[in-house]
Amino acid sequence: MGFYRTKARTILEVSRDLIERFAGRVPDDMEALLTLKGVGRKTANLVLNQGFQKPGICVDTHVHRISNRWSYVTTRDPHATEMALRAKLPRRYWLEYNDLLVAFGQTICRPTSPLCGRCPIVRYCPRVGVTHHR
Repeated sequence: MGFYRTKARTILEVSRDLIERFAGRVPDDMEALLTLKGVGRKTANLVLNQGFQKPGICVDTHVHRISNRWSYVTTRDPHATEMALRAKLPRRYWLEYNDLLVAFGQTICRPTSPLCGRCPIVRYCPRVGVTHHR
């Protein structure tokens, strides 16, 4: 775990902030979560999904890369990917989308040299940006 001192300091700050401003409870809305130090849209969406079972689209590197590789969206950064997915992906899939794509991105649809030979949807995939695969 890199930057452990900085991370520990941030965890203490956020903990104090939660106690002082939110009576020790983690807020269950995006706007409040975004006021906490170190919490961006990805983390806020993850807290809403995992902690409160509220729909949100958590866009990490896997979700961004794979959504673009499939040409489901055409975006340059995670924020744009989240907004494009919110407009296009049916809301009933929002909770599961991150979990599915993270696992898929770690095992099959890797950043470099994806394992297309093992991919169950290879025939539907345009492989945008893939220059070498196995």
